[in-house]
Amino acid sequence: MFDWNDLRYFLEVARRGKLSSAALRLGVDHTTVSRRLAALEASLEVSLFDRSGRSYQLTNEGRRLLAHAEKMEAGSIELLDAVAPSSTGPEGTVRLATPEAFGSQFIARHAAGFHAHNPGIQLELIAETRTMSLTRREADAAITLSKAEHGRVQSHKIGDYRLRLYAAPSYLQAHPPIIRPGDLKDHQFIWYVDDLLPLPQLKMLDKMIGAPNVVFRTTNVTGQANAAAAGLGLALLPCFVGDITPSLTTVLPREISIIRDLWLTVHADAADLPHMARVTDFLTSLVHSERSRLVGDR
Repeated sequence: MFDWNDLRYFLEVARRGKLSSAALRLGVDHTTVSRRLAALEASLEVSLFDRSGRSYQLTNEGRRLLAHAEKMEAGSIELLDAVAPSSTGPEGTVRLATPEAFGSQFIARHAAGFHAHNPGIQLELIAETRTMSLTRREADAAITLSKAEHGRVQSHKIGDYRLRLYAAPSYLQAHPPIIRPGDLKDHQFIWYVDDLLPLPQLKMLDKMIGAPNVVFRTTNVTGQANAAAAGLGLALLPCFVGDITPSLTTVLPREISIIRDLWLTVHADAADLPHMARVTDFLTSLVHSERSRLVGDR
């Protein structure tokens, strides 16, 4: 018979993928986590993780155990709420993956409001351009630009956002006037590093402009906005970034206007957890209430 407490260690390693990260969350040494995992595997007589360097990936047996362990975790939370209700509401950690700009420039600005209403929930925001895998438990939930088609996940559209061209007035004054889209061929652009851009939904500048003269590339939207604000060139930015960046103004806002979907995806095993429900409700409500900012209807 295994020690029930070992499941806590198993859950943290499954969610974080590293002993050191799990140990930090649990407040113990990484050797303790390793020892408890070894004890659990020995008692169950199965291998729960594939070890590759410092990375821990679930085996098929590990994924099966994870589904049951999360149900047990949810049950224990419900039991505690029933016996000794917490004044702070649901408790737990949710790791949320988002596109870089949407996470750092939009969600992070509302994190204080979420925490004020949900002090027992720790929100971990992974704001990166690359896609995080919910199936491999790299994240518990994700905001993506398209519907998730694979894995045991639940995915639904929660809204959209708009991108427009922006430039600094100083740049526009020093370069040929832009009256129509055809004038853009004479201008400088700021864009992503194409070969480091894994999301096909973001590969749109060439389609829109043709053969843009890109003079500066960076892997994040914040850098693009800052370079544009400094007068380097034109940048295709989300309205929720460009509209609040000092020294930027829209260029051809009617002619150059791109709408992108926002999808909320949650791992099926975590969808019904009380703390996950709070996060998904918050995100859905936030996107709806801030739609005018997201689509640039200032």
